[in-house]
Amino acid sequence: KTMNLFVELLLFLVTLLYSYLEAFVKLFVPVRRKSLSGELVLITGAGHGVGRATALEFAKRQSRLVLWDINKHGVEETAAECQKLGATVQTFVVDCSKREEIYSAADKPHLQQALASVTGVVGLAGWEAFSNTCSWQKKREARAFLPVMMNNNYGHIVTVASAAGHFVIPYMVAY
Repeated sequence: KTMNLFVELLLFLVTLLYSYLEAFVKLFVPVRRKSLSGELVLITGAGHGVGRATALEFAKRQSRLVLWDINKHGVEETAAECQKLGATVQTFVVDCSKREEIYSAADKPHLQQALASVTGVVGLAGWEAFSNTCSWQKKREARAFLPVMMNNNYGHIVTVASAAGHFVIPYMVAY
């Protein structure tokens, strides 16, 4: 039993030393940031707050944006600010808390064309959390872009929601 404790302590110290060494190296050798220029990013909840700030950050990086929000005035203000930064922006009024509105928006031909090349999705509104990653394909909001991303082996889905991200709960991969 004493030997087992000694081995665990030694392993802990080696891991700790490695972590500090890695952090020290990263201070002087920064990680190369991914270019977001030209990426088409869908942002839900983009009319105010964190959604607006997220849209502005993507606009600064020359991303093309599709912005969804329940508030028409707010999403249009966000779009105007993003356009001042040089971004190409499309806005849509969608209440992401109502599945039928997501279905309706996704069925509009001009939106289907925009979503066909989405390489990033930032969900800040109305995400259904209780699912596993593979079952997202069955949900309408993911069906628009997840299969394309998987076929291209390229894309990112980010959800920003609540404190639920700090706890491990089965089927809450969205958090």
